Parts: sequence; structure tokens; C-alpha cells
Amino acid sequence: MGAFLVLFTGFALVSGQAASSASNFWTGELTERELNIAIVVEVVWFAHMLGMGAIIFFLGLLAANPARARIGAIAVVAIMGTQFIAGGMASTYGYNGFSGFNIFAALFMLIPLITLIACLSKLNAK
Repeated sequence: MGAFLVLFTGFALVSGQAASSASNFWTGELTERELNIAIVVEVVWFAHMLGMGAIIFFLGLLAANPARARIGAIAVVAIMGTQFIAGGMASTYGYNGFSGFNIFAALFMLIPLITLIACLSKLNAK
């Protein structure tokens, strides 16, 4: 999951996708000032996820098997939980997130779910 977050968010930041898609996540027409704020929100959100992904990736490299599973399970729940809470709170201010089926949104949900299942299956490994 850490590698996925680093690659996905790193690509979005470097390619400019995080900034160029910012207006798609908000309802209605945005003024120039609102668009600039929306871009900052998206870029900061992606940069935050990049940092979290790097932390998870390096913890995974450093931790041994049972500890890695525990750290991974906690990290998946914590990171995805905070993202759902943040997205939910932002929706009260007009933030839409992904609407309809989106392959990136599906990957963003599927990979952490697979990671969580893998971590939980190794929780008591020796």
C-alpha cells in the first residue's frame, strides 16, 4: 500500500494532475480565487498522502513479519479512516470527491482492502 500511495500521489503531483483536476471535485462554477484554493487543497491532500505512503513503505521494509502485519493493519485503518473522515467533512463545504465509477477511486479502495486482508491474515505469524 505504501508503494501504491507513493507512486499514485507522486505521479499526480509531478504530472500536474492533482492541480488540473481540482475543479472537478467541487460543485458549481468556481471563481479564480476559489479555484486557487481548490488547487491548494488537492495538492496538499496528495502531498499528505505521499508522505503517509513513504512512511508506510519504509516501516514495511524495517519491521519483521508479525510486527509488519500489525503496523500494516493499523496504518491501513488509520489512513483510510482519516481520508474518509476528511472527505466527509469537506463534503459539507461542497467537496464531491469522485462521483460515479472512477478507476482511480476503485484502486484507491481495492489496494488498501487487499493490504488489510493480507495484514490480518499474518497477524499471528511467527
